[in-house]
Amino acid sequence: MTYYAVLISIPFAVIAAFLIHWFTLRVIPTAKTRLEVSRGVYLGFSFQILTFSLLLFFLGRSVFLAPVFAIGFSFIGDWFNLQFPIAQKNNGEPIIGGIVGFMMAQFFYIAALLQLLPITSIYVGPIPYLVTAVFLILPAGIFYFRVYNPKRSKPIMVSAFVYGLILCFFVSLTVNAYILFGGFWIYLMIGGLFFLGSDAVMGETTINGERHPVWEYQVPWITYLIAQSFLLVGFFLLSHSLMH
Repeated sequence: MTYYAVLISIPFAVIAAFLIHWFTLRVIPTAKTRLEVSRGVYLGFSFQILTFSLLLFFLGRSVFLAPVFAIGFSFIGDWFNLQFPIAQKNNGEPIIGGIVGFMMAQFFYIAALLQLLPITSIYVGPIPYLVTAVFLILPAGIFYFRVYNPKRSKPIMVSAFVYGLILCFFVSLTVNAYILFGGFWIYLMIGGLFFLGSDAVMGETTINGERHPVWEYQVPWITYLIAQSFLLVGFFLLSHSLMH
């Protein structure tokens, strides 16, 4: 019990700290100003999650290597998405760098999941295929109606759409794994769904480029931190339960 409490305490502390930070932003009325004063804070939260992944790697050894790479590329993606002035100066559309970073992160998350559970063990019978089809088709429709903006550059729109498909495939794997096996797989499913929710909000605000609610960055970030925390804890627990 103490072991699990220690395992959960770090992401819980990160999320609690973010909520406190969010409370202090209530007097700042615009998303742009909030981003300007919070960039360093958010990158710091991202680094804390990266440190957490490294801690779990040393506890879980090589089995946990792929999730560390996923968090590493997520950290790179965060740096681009936070649109630091140096990124904007050297890259007129730093969000593309963020999309590529998170695309790589999802590839490593998929690799980590398939290291624990071969794909032949997931796609047994029609239900897993149906789940994956729903997760690919429904978000594609949402992208068309809520994210796509013909005024934005084509590379951003195309890369965001491709990334969305990769993310949705990963989430479908986590849902199918939980439906089939239950147990610790619920951590990955919850993490995947929060990841999808985070990127959906970012898609229809930052990626779309025309909607900028005051919480434009806070909602995606809190759900993102929750997602990464559940994924890391889930992969760690599964690697120990399935590999030992």
